[in-house]
Amino acid sequence: MPNIPDSGPIPGLDPTLETERHTQTSLTPTPVPAPPSTVSKYYYFAYGSNLSPTQMAARCTKNPSSSKPLAIATLPHWRWLICDAGYANVLPPAGLRVPNQDSEPAHEIPVSGSEDTVYGVLYEMDPRDERILDMYEGIDVHAEESDGQFVDVEVRPKEQGRGSYNKWFVNVGAVEWLDGREDPTTEVKVLVYVDENCVTLSVPNFEYIARMNRGIRESVQLGVPQRWVDEVIRKFIPPEDS
Repeated sequence: MPNIPDSGPIPGLDPTLETERHTQTSLTPTPVPAPPSTVSKYYYFAYGSNLSPTQMAARCTKNPSSSKPLAIATLPHWRWLICDAGYANVLPPAGLRVPNQDSEPAHEIPVSGSEDTVYGVLYEMDPRDERILDMYEGIDVHAEESDGQFVDVEVRPKEQGRGSYNKWFVNVGAVEWLDGREDPTTEVKVLVYVDENCVTLSVPNFEYIARMNRGIRESVQLGVPQRWVDEVIRKFIPPEDS
């Protein structure tokens, strides 16, 4: 092929533009931004039938990791109960309650066992699966923002409204990380579903008993103390063989 001599600058074209064009093509391409994280900045604290990873796997259909149990944790000085809706509920400690949680029926809820704590299983939720759980728990997505009069808005961002539960965010200490990745004393932020309205002691709905027994069985295998289950949950949930 014959050599074609350089024809020099193109007439009418600013030489500096030609230089910039060559310079730009030699630059390293701008990296594509990483996709947004699919993990929340907090864990989900399960204390009812979602103690069962089997149930969580059936509900959390967007990301399989959402149903993987990561740790056993406790809510010190909270109280576990079956409320008048027929499902599990927890009562926050004194000083962290809205008025209905300080009512006479609420004062009848006993201390949760000799340790005065509520045990639960932590899951790391994909936000898409969290939205699915919100539907299962009956969260009112149109509820008003909390004014923080009784409980700080960082703990309780919204009112319960017409929902069956409300979303609370508190710090807990993990008793045991199931993958051994962190110091058990590490404090983490968790989401807890709390029914602020149904705080009267009651009995479980019939269909709930089997699901709770599965949650008990699977969570004890993970590390929830059997003694705590016997002291607290068994007051409300009869064993499978009874």
